[in-house]
Amino acid sequence: MIQRSSYSMSLSGYLLSACVMVALSAHAQDTPADSTRVYELDTIVVTADRSEGVLSRAAAAVSVLQADDLAEMPVANIAGALSTVPGLVFFNRDGSGNDPIAATRGFYGGGEVSYLLVLVDGIPRNNAETGLVNWNALSTANVASIEVLRGSSSALYGDAAIGGVVNLITDKATANRFSLAAGSFGAVRGRLHSQGKWRGRQVSLFADVDRTDGYRAHGHRAVTNAGGSLALVDDPTHNLTLTTTHNWTRTDDPGYLPGEAVRSEQTSSSPFFRFDATDENRHRVTLDGSWRPGPSTTVSAYLTGQIRSSDVVRTLLLSPDFADTKDRDLQTSVVSTSVQAVHEGDSLPFPSRLTIGVDASLGRVDSRYYRYLTGPLPAYVAAASPGRGPRDAKGRNDRSTLAAFAQYDVTPVPALTLSIGGRLDRLYDTFNPTDDENASTTHHAFSPRAGVNVRFADSDRHTGHVYASVSRSFKAPTLDQLFDQRSTPVPFPPFSITISNGTLKPQRGTNVEAGLYDRIAIIPGQWTAELSLSAYRIDMKDEVDFSLQQFSYVNLGKSRHEGVESGLKMYFPGGLTAFANYAYQSATVEFGPFAGNYLKSIPRDVLTGGMHYRHASGIGGGLMLHAVRRIFLDDANASRLPNYTTLDARLSYRTGRFTVAAEVFNLTDTQYSTTGFPDPAGSEVVFFYPAAERSARLGVTVDF
Repeated sequence: MIQRSSYSMSLSGYLLSACVMVALSAHAQDTPADSTRVYELDTIVVTADRSEGVLSRAAAAVSVLQADDLAEMPVANIAGALSTVPGLVFFNRDGSGNDPIAATRGFYGGGEVSYLLVLVDGIPRNNAETGLVNWNALSTANVASIEVLRGSSSALYGDAAIGGVVNLITDKATANRFSLAAGSFGAVRGRLHSQGKWRGRQVSLFADVDRTDGYRAHGHRAVTNAGGSLALVDDPTHNLTLTTTHNWTRTDDPGYLPGEAVRSEQTSSSPFFRFDATDENRHRVTLDGSWRPGPSTTVSAYLTGQIRSSDVVRTLLLSPDFADTKDRDLQTSVVSTSVQAVHEGDSLPFPSRLTIGVDASLGRVDSRYYRYLTGPLPAYVAAASPGRGPRDAKGRNDRSTLAAFAQYDVTPVPALTLSIGGRLDRLYDTFNPTDDENASTTHHAFSPRAGVNVRFADSDRHTGHVYASVSRSFKAPTLDQLFDQRSTPVPFPPFSITISNGTLKPQRGTNVEAGLYDRIAIIPGQWTAELSLSAYRIDMKDEVDFSLQQFSYVNLGKSRHEGVESGLKMYFPGGLTAFANYAYQSATVEFGPFAGNYLKSIPRDVLTGGMHYRHASGIGGGLMLHAVRRIFLDDANASRLPNYTTLDARLSYRTGRFTVAAEVFNLTDTQYSTTGFPDPAGSEVVFFYPAAERSARLGVTVDF
């Protein structure tokens, strides 16, 4: 068991008491409401329609996280911040939340594929071979807000957006800021953002450094991000910005543990995973800008390129007593571009807006596998670092994409907005396992969408909108699902197989959604409440999953994803804000022997609540509770993950340019795991990823 210092335990108790006392004090203040406050439903967002619009008038489920609010919340990283969004849940594999896997609306890729598109200022950041996101490569130094579009968005963003879209909006003109924090498990974090002028042009620079020994053994992590931007052109009618970002990541992977080990020594790491590690660097250059040829038209575009080099040692546990480890040398390059035009219509007798655009990309994945170690547990315990063995397989994958999209929004009367649009995608993949072999596949998809937003209340005390939409979506198989050449030893001929399948078809879905945005001034000038509500149904066919019978990826059949997402936010005088989110998810199998069962690893109930404040005295802080219920671990729904609830706290004090903050995560010292799975070989062993117990962090921020 971990030896915890009395400092950590006393700090957590003090934080909880102080947060509650100061929040009650702020609430009791007879302070007039902040007339400059911008409510969430009035926020201007760009992600919902790929153009600017008021959140409450969207025909989709949208959430916005503002940097000022997040600054007072006890969140460790971007994934922690996104966990406050209704319906978005993260499972963590390293114990401390630094290696998260997203699940939304019943879509969860198990760490092999992602159903969530992640953008930075509208530019995709998902990996070329899997669609996964390296959350460590996303700098938080200059993030002004995070917009989250929940639900399928293929009609605007293509196949990667089947579960939703996360868009990090940066502010390159924010104040100069430096922060330094240290905490449990040897964690040290530094952030720097600086902006100014160079030869009359706006310049911004940033750098992040994160280091930790990890909650579990073999959990060391070292991440560095750096970059900057230069405004090449900046005037009222057109602008052009050059941005460069760089990331260096070195992580060890502690892997998963059998249930018995979790109960007795959850900070350990199995000897099977003692060599698992990732050494990766990525470098990106982007040109983006906009042009206003007239008062009603805006044209925007970007051109971006990224190169990435990864050395990944990864173990597959084939049974509780036997494993196979390979070393993968991965080189990827991606060039992508987008051009879109937005025209605010003036030819009709009522307001309208037309958005049209083209997206294109070309990606290459060069992959080589090397033998590393294979055998039973004693072989792994006894082995020194074996290093790379002979090359086992190689292959080169290319994917080119071309898409055209359009959306037309019209407001025939002030209380009604109608929208209709769609996107046509073409994906062309090629695979070259040797210099003399070549295989290719082409996928086409048309994703239409129609929506309506109706304002049913509009007064000083009450404003409300309801919306509904229907759309089609698709998810193309990833390059790894199609062509990955990692071999797996099996005890039957041919004694070595690959699980990729070049004949996979895209998953396709039909989506129906309805929702509500509502704001009520409960006590005018004092208490205001905002409510968001969405209900959805998604029917998917040709689901891609792993088949134990065929021991490969296959298009298995159908599933249904239904649910309700609700969010309540309360604004009080004195800078106090409270929120509560609840999401119910019912994702079920619609074919085969498990028809009617719930999909494994998907929580049916997710509750997040908390409060944050910033008092006039300089004291600030927040509390956040996170509860997850009813997760099945197997297709038969015979095994469940234990329910868990965590509580985090933050307390800060600002004086002049200095802010000092203390945070405690998992305040109640709960022992839990966020995900797990039964032994694929069929034994009764169940594996888990144990999460960290109580931890603390103390930091200082300086604005200069």
